[in-house]
Amino acid sequence: MDTVILHPTDGSPAADKALDYAIKLAVSADARLILLHVQQTHGRDIIPAGAKEFERIEKIRLTEADVLRRAADAMLAHAEQKCRSAGVLRVEPMISEGDPVGRIIETAKKHGVDTIVMGSRGLGDFAGLLLGSVSHKIAQLAPCTCIIVR
Repeated sequence: MDTVILHPTDGSPAADKALDYAIKLAVSADARLILLHVQQTHGRDIIPAGAKEFERIEKIRLTEADVLRRAADAMLAHAEQKCRSAGVLRVEPMISEGDPVGRIIETAKKHGVDTIVMGSRGLGDFAGLLLGSVSHKIAQLAPCTCIIVR
């Protein structure tokens, strides 16, 4: 049976530390590693005021949505390269949009994930105190083992 590990990432230092752990686990278990980035918003399909001149000079379209997508693509490409360099043979980068908790749980169920490995990160604001962190919610709702890396 194929072992599947899910690593949700936002590119933060905590997520990078969790990626290192997920890589070690994937290599030791010869597992498939899914790298998931969840964008909370698609972004607007308008050109930010400061980018209009850059867009004209470079002759590229640069909407807020484009910037968000390119940042997500670059983050996942870097994580994927790190995985492959460490010997993870089966890496699957994914981008999703919406509520991070919902999308992470949905991805875990859809792909038969055995373990979720993610970073612990305090939000530090009042909303985070009242609502709880993403990692805390995932630990409560996950249909599989959940490892929170500090």
